[in-house]
Amino acid sequence: MSERMDFARFEALVAAYGATPSRWPEEERAAAQAFARTDPRAAAVLKEADTIDDLLFAHRVAEPSRTLRAMVLESAPRRRRIVGRVRLWWSSIAFGIAAAGGVLAGSAAMAALEPVTANVQLYQHDDLTTFEDTSEENAQ
Repeated sequence: MSERMDFARFEALVAAYGATPSRWPEEERAAAQAFARTDPRAAAVLKEADTIDDLLFAHRVAEPSRTLRAMVLESAPRRRRIVGRVRLWWSSIAFGIAAAGGVLAGSAAMAALEPVTANVQLYQHDDLTTFEDTSEENAQ
């Protein structure tokens, strides 16, 4: 930001960061401190913010009870035991072996079956006998 500070920006800065200058953004700190020394309204804003800061920093949260602590710890997700992971791996391996056995059995069955064309005798052109016309013999 620029080196100049106006009242609206100073008020927004104090509302956001509190009355302690060390918590203000470094690039605006010098201008805000100079503005606080010269503007009488800034002193009132700082006094009010200081009162609010004191109230906020004085507040302490009570220790949780043992019952609440136990309930939270009981409801927390537990790490899976290694036995569960081992079971998962073994079941995955068993499924893989069963699938591989099924593929093998299917392949063996397909290899054992004769194809439909196995009983068909194939002839080459040279093997065929020539067709002789015996129509004269049949006419007589």
